[in-house]
Amino acid sequence: MSHAHVHSEGPSAESLALNHEVSDVRSRPIVWGIVIVFGVLVLSFVLMGIVLAIAAGSITDTSNTLSNDEVTQLQLPPAPRLEQNPQVEGDRIIAEATERLESYGWVNERAGRAHIPIERAMELLLEHGLDVVK
Repeated sequence: MSHAHVHSEGPSAESLALNHEVSDVRSRPIVWGIVIVFGVLVLSFVLMGIVLAIAAGSITDTSNTLSNDEVTQLQLPPAPRLEQNPQVEGDRIIAEATERLESYGWVNERAGRAHIPIERAMELLLEHGLDVVK
């Protein structure tokens, strides 16, 4: 079996007429490009390691933080302020509202206005209905 493509003779007239590639890809520039890219990556990681090793002391440095005593001496900004502990504040607000909704107490004692538990208020509303004053 004979091959129509023979390397020793050079490109055929037919290949040249059809504008085919007449030379192989040179692998040396591709290999050097890959080696250079990996070299730059390794150099980058080494330099980052050096910078992080040098900066490691300053990352854990807490000399610029305030102590608890200094924090309590600071002047508070005007209201409204952010809650220091939203969960605790929210729980306190809910507990106060629930306690008011479930207990008896005065709204304005001089005017004779009181609040009653919400369950009792709903019972009274069902028994007596609404008085609509016009």
